[in-house]
Amino acid sequence: MIQIKDFSKNSGISIRMLRYLEEQGLLLPFRAENNYRYYNDSQYEIAEFIKSLQNLGFQLKEIKELQDSPGEEASIVSKVLEREKEIAEIKSDSIPYLRYLVDQLNTSKKSLIQLLKTNPEEKKMKTMGGEEKFQRVAYSIPLLKTIYEDHIEKEADIELVATDLMKFGQWYDELKSTPQVFSILSESSFAFGVSVSESFIKGYKKAWKQFLPDIGLDLVEDFTKEDVGQLMGIHEIIIRTEFKYKDGTTGFIVIPYTPIFTMTRLKSFD
Repeated sequence: MIQIKDFSKNSGISIRMLRYLEEQGLLLPFRAENNYRYYNDSQYEIAEFIKSLQNLGFQLKEIKELQDSPGEEASIVSKVLEREKEIAEIKSDSIPYLRYLVDQLNTSKKSLIQLLKTNPEEKKMKTMGGEEKFQRVAYSIPLLKTIYEDHIEKEADIELVATDLMKFGQWYDELKSTPQVFSILSESSFAFGVSVSESFIKGYKKAWKQFLPDIGLDLVEDFTKEDVGQLMGIHEIIIRTEFKYKDGTTGFIVIPYTPIFTMTRLKSFD
């Protein structure tokens, strides 16, 4: 039997994260008479399995689905594959712009020649920062542009400074201190923040709820910076938003792109 501190050291998963995985039913220790947690050698393979799937783009809820429905592995992996193929548009130089052109041809009176003469960068989401290929992703999810530009500033009473799409691992490497951790959307997804006030949360949730299901944002305690690094896969895409309060205080909030992407796609079929 292996004590939790030793299992943590050998598996590379923090004690807090092991406890969270237990809460989610993903990696269950054995309880001794003294109620201490113990693991066995076979569970190292499960721990590695979870980490590997996270880095392939699986959310924790999807890893739980795999555990609960072993006969559905092909279906679940296929679902993740289709989503990852869609999200790969972020890395493309042309697909988001082509989507923009299709949208404009269907909704405006401009011809393709007229649209091609227009510099697409003039139309980019005004708060969108980061690399050029990330800027254009706003075209593939118009709802994000509406929520961020037209509602979050007003409802949360803040000034948006910049919004970037980036990989979780890149954001984590740049992180200087432990952020606030929030559970969102009731599906083992997380948001992270610095200087996120109760008034901001109230306004932020109100802005999202006008278009999508309640985002949640429930504070989760006791996660260290190390723990935060293990909550999501390093390649998962996140939306990082920097903002400024009226008193000049700055802060940021980071939300995972995958569940937001999925919901906006479902919304488009309503």
